[in-house]
Amino acid sequence: MRRHWILLAVLPLLACQNATDVEIAFAGVVGGEPAACGSTYGEVGTTSSDLELSDFRLYVHEVRVITADGDDIPVVLEEDGVWQQANVALLDFEDGSGGCESGTPGMNTTLRGRVDHPGPFVGVAFRLGVPFDLNHQDASTARAPLNVVSMFWNWNGGYKFMRVDGRTTGQPGGWRLHLGSTGCEGDGRGDVSGCTSENRPQVTVDGFDPTRRTIEVDLGRLLATSDVDTDLGGQPGCISGIDDMDCGPIFQALGLPFMDTPAGHQQLFHLGPER
Repeated sequence: MRRHWILLAVLPLLACQNATDVEIAFAGVVGGEPAACGSTYGEVGTTSSDLELSDFRLYVHEVRVITADGDDIPVVLEEDGVWQQANVALLDFEDGSGGCESGTPGMNTTLRGRVDHPGPFVGVAFRLGVPFDLNHQDASTARAPLNVVSMFWNWNGGYKFMRVDGRTTGQPGGWRLHLGSTGCEGDGRGDVSGCTSENRPQVTVDGFDPTRRTIEVDLGRLLATSDVDTDLGGQPGCISGIDDMDCGPIFQALGLPFMDTPAGHQQLFHLGPER
């Protein structure tokens, strides 16, 4: 009997010894240039428009690192009470200045957690968005980072998985990209049975070493095939509607299907420079 107790005591210790701290760094950019509130970026989209940013935030979840053997190892995110909880994280590339009046002074560009593997790692994978079980709740009472009401639509629709606001040459009054689930059936109080369009793209970045590299989140690449100067109906820009024609090329570049067009290869996230 005593031998069994000794074995049980040693196993947790061995598991802790195999755990590795990881930091996954991101950088918000527009065409390779650092993204910043109030800054204007040229040559955006099919009309080579100027884009002035006023918001740039997104949620990610189901974060994994990829080993040289091709295994996906879950990253257990550190619950910091601000940016990460329950394996969901908010990446925030705005600082509330320069026209980003809907934002906050705080910024977050790095995911921090632990993996049950010593490494090395050759890639990273995650989903853009908030998982279904956390998506349909009251943002005013949720724990951070799901308490950001400016990143929330309503209990049925849930959160804005990605929010990009700005002004373009052809739409100086405002252009926006608000990605989230649509066609959600519920009672308006959080009891949602499902959504016809989940809109949580899977992302894999190969060749990524978290100890050396950065993942760039490039709006220039995302919008390369979009006309951000022309409103094709509804609110200016893409608000994730199934009939919002402004969403077509954006969804393709996010790796999502749109209407009868199958999902393309995502263009938003890619391997950045060494750090």
